[in-house]
Amino acid sequence: MKILIVEDDRVLNNGIALSLRNAETEIAQAYDIGEARGLLDQAVSLILLDVGLPDGSGLDFCREIRRAKGVGSGVSIIFLTANDMEFDIVAGLDAGADDYITKPFSLAVLRARIDAVLRRHRESDDSAESGVFEQGGFLFDFDRMCF
Repeated sequence: MKILIVEDDRVLNNGIALSLRNAETEIAQAYDIGEARGLLDQAVSLILLDVGLPDGSGLDFCREIRRAKGVGSGVSIIFLTANDMEFDIVAGLDAGADDYITKPFSLAVLRARIDAVLRRHRESDDSAESGVFEQGGFLFDFDRMCF
């Protein structure tokens, strides 16, 4: 699994990278959107994305990723930002983020939310591969043509 951290605060970026790095997780770090674009050519499972970046808005970058790869793409996005107003959170989720975490945050909570987002994504992939889809509390099995 590869996590891309897009955060312009170098101390915070390095701290998050250090806390998430383990044998199963590769960490890539970018300090602005331009750097992040260059790293998206590699297979990335999750992006931790700040909203306020020196060369643009993380919200716009999130929308760009969703347009380029499609909403059902293999990359999950979690915003990490100081923007903590209700409007900001809604805007982040509407832009295509899977979660929105405000600063300051607990590293334990960050890890738990990363695990939850990736678990939901894996379950979604497993359902798609098996031909079973869930919608509104109903399971549709297209392989067996039943629900």
